[in-house]
Amino acid sequence: MKKLLNIVLFLLVALLFATSVNAAYTFTKIDVNGVSMNVAPSPVVYVERGDSISIMTQFTSNIDAKDVKVKAWLGGYEFGDVEYVTGLFDVLTGVTYSKNLVLKLPNDIDASKDYTLHVQVFDTRTDLENEFTLRVAKQRHLLNFVDIIFNPGLTVRQDQPLFVTARVENLGDKKEENVRVIVAIPELGISQRTFIDDLTPEDVDVSQKENSESTEALFLDLSEVRPGNYNIVVRTEYNRGHDYVERVFPLTIRAGKEAPTVVENFIVDVAEKVKDINAGEGIVYKVSLANLGSEAKKVTLETAGVDVWGTARTDPSSLSVEADSSKEAFVFISAKESAESGNKMFTVRVKEDGTVLKEVQLQANVKGKEAVVSSSSSLRTGLEVGFIVLLIILVILGIILAVNKLRSKEEPEQSYY
Repeated sequence: MKKLLNIVLFLLVALLFATSVNAAYTFTKIDVNGVSMNVAPSPVVYVERGDSISIMTQFTSNIDAKDVKVKAWLGGYEFGDVEYVTGLFDVLTGVTYSKNLVLKLPNDIDASKDYTLHVQVFDTRTDLENEFTLRVAKQRHLLNFVDIIFNPGLTVRQDQPLFVTARVENLGDKKEENVRVIVAIPELGISQRTFIDDLTPEDVDVSQKENSESTEALFLDLSEVRPGNYNIVVRTEYNRGHDYVERVFPLTIRAGKEAPTVVENFIVDVAEKVKDINAGEGIVYKVSLANLGSEAKKVTLETAGVDVWGTARTDPSSLSVEADSSKEAFVFISAKESAESGNKMFTVRVKEDGTVLKEVQLQANVKGKEAVVSSSSSLRTGLEVGFIVLLIILVILGIILAVNKLRSKEEPEQSYY
């Protein structure tokens, strides 16, 4: 019995290597994260989200060939294939080659499922491929950036405020508390930070708490910075500071073209100053406020120039902005039903104790009812024309069918008897 089992195992191993051989190449060794895959059956390799998978390949060439590559790839990822490909190289008959590959798993790849790892050596004419199973699981602690927003962008002037908002998600197994988000330009010694109280794991019931959350807008003062190219770093620290995730972006700062927008160490900015609106409908403008001073400021927001064609309100209408911090407010504009089409200018004023700190000019491009009615009338006219054409076609088809029916009745029946 033992002898029979040994024979079966030998045949399985031989079969494995038979699948690793073609006329051109022979795989002699493949290790995945230090685990030998040259056994039958090949083991299932356990990996975690975000891991870097080390793949050591060894193959013998049975031909002379040019432009050869070795590739490892993982199918089934929702947003594309995860792959690593070596550079081109040439091979000679009878020579054994070793290539090391590193496959980086995305942080957001689906966990608790099996994936097929493909390892392939190929040239322009032939290829050899082996397949193995990877079991992907969650890490205990893993955060990921969902989105990072730079307002007004990654190219700014000295006289423009730069606001950064990051949305962070929990892809790990454990709840994360006191998550710290830092935005910095290391070369300039500029940084700001904020905290997210807690993030629940993604598979937990999120009726009480989301597994992702956005930070408040972090303000970076560039008014004293020399124009040039820099790196801006967004970093999230979690698991009591033992782990972090980091993204680096190129930032271009240009010389200012206007007078600085800082008034008494206070900055007001609206990213979208021009918006479209239909009569009888509403829109929202987001206002970012930053206090560069050493004391908190209690400010109020008000609008002017809207009453003729619409209504306006701010939320909140008053707020306190702590020293060296930023906040956001919203301006809600509604156009009257009777508003005429045109570009409507209005002003948002930020005041402290009745004194205007800053004014921002905004624009609403109103589309009046006459334009909407005209558009609807054109659509209705088009539908009416289409209906008439369809009716005419149906009438013509009816006439043709009737004529054909009359002709068939007039023709004498033929008898074959």
